[in-house]
Amino acid sequence: PPSMFSGIKNNGRSTDTRNSGRKFPLNKAYNAHSEAPYLYVVKEEMSGVITVAYDEIKPIEYFHTQLDEYYTKYFGSFGEMVNAAIKEYPEIKKMCNEFDSKLMAEASSLSEEYEYITSLAYRQAIAAHKLVEDTEGNIIFLSKEDDSNGCIGTLDVTYPSIPLFLKYNPELVKGMLRPIIKYAKSDDWVYDFTPHDVGRYPIANGQVYGNNKLHMQMPVEEAGNMLLCLAAVKKYKNGDTELFDANKDLMEKWVKYLIEFGYDPANQLCTDDFAGRLARNCNLSLKAILGIAAYADLSGDVSYMEKAKEMAKNWEIDAKADHVGTRLTFDNGDGWSMKYNMVWDNILGYKIFTDDVKKNEIKVYTEKMNRYGVPLDSRALFTKIDWLMWSTRIWDDKEYFDKVCKSITNMINETTDRVPLTDWYYTDTAEYRAFINRTVVGGLFINLI
Repeated sequence: PPSMFSGIKNNGRSTDTRNSGRKFPLNKAYNAHSEAPYLYVVKEEMSGVITVAYDEIKPIEYFHTQLDEYYTKYFGSFGEMVNAAIKEYPEIKKMCNEFDSKLMAEASSLSEEYEYITSLAYRQAIAAHKLVEDTEGNIIFLSKEDDSNGCIGTLDVTYPSIPLFLKYNPELVKGMLRPIIKYAKSDDWVYDFTPHDVGRYPIANGQVYGNNKLHMQMPVEEAGNMLLCLAAVKKYKNGDTELFDANKDLMEKWVKYLIEFGYDPANQLCTDDFAGRLARNCNLSLKAILGIAAYADLSGDVSYMEKAKEMAKNWEIDAKADHVGTRLTFDNGDGWSMKYNMVWDNILGYKIFTDDVKKNEIKVYTEKMNRYGVPLDSRALFTKIDWLMWSTRIWDDKEYFDKVCKSITNMINETTDRVPLTDWYYTDTAEYRAFINRTVVGGLFINLI
């Protein structure tokens, strides 16, 4: 009701005439097709501040238990939480400004365009998640597939998003992985590889994607994602291997799956499922190899690292293309693709792939660069913004990095599709293909880790 707001006069009708002299009733249902009303505060100490809040009460059903909003961990009521937000506003605003200045300074030290890109992506990467706490007191950080099929807690959405969270709060990465592990340990999960997701938002009771059928799974993709994410948490959270250590039986099953089926993958989906199934996918093979190396890192079992090194050596021979780089698939000498999975070889310090293969990849991408970026692979002209930025960390090439950042800012500024930042668009027209407002843009922060 209007009486809640300080400074509102005239029986709940705003007397503000800044918008062409119009007056809008504040106590009338808002019509989405008309102009929005003003609410404004005239108290000097809170000038320009409006507090808007809502409560989903039980926002998530997590394996058949309805969880409370996270604020209830600290506050006894909704009103108490809102009052605290108002009281703490000046201090928190100051903290936000300091953080903003620090982040933008760090990003701009790489390039002006990179600062521009990360400033646009930051809030989207966080907001497309839901934070709750499970009944055991663990942080659960669930992604929402905002513009595809509504999946919740999707592992191959977690994987590209983690750079931002690794940098600032790796516990949130663990919060993304816990639901997948919990589901994999249940009787409902019947496969020897890692689940894709845990339901459809806001119901996290188990996968419904593709009716949980085998042909809709991403076996090599998700097993590799889990192990690489856990290894990244170990690096960026002071050696933390809690989730790995508590679930060694699952981890061993998944790494053995990668050893048996990962090197030359059968016809299956990967995270780029929008491009269709692909057999003998060289980039997916890369993920399997690095997933095995991640298992060695997490377990301390050097025999797995030796296995990964052997597979990497063979991969460089088998994936060598007729051009200077590597193939899209092992049986296609002309094809090519962005080998974005290779970034972890550098970031995690495994160094099982040679410098030559990495430098040659950048040569191919530079040659294939369009005004709005490098296509994902030789099958189409579209790209993924997260993988495009990841490609700049395959090899330290400042000229290529600058070109990629310029191509992304070209897309942002010149696309005619005025939508929240897309991660899937055409490199020749800047037209968005699909996918907006998704968490994966956290991957754009990979250059800051």
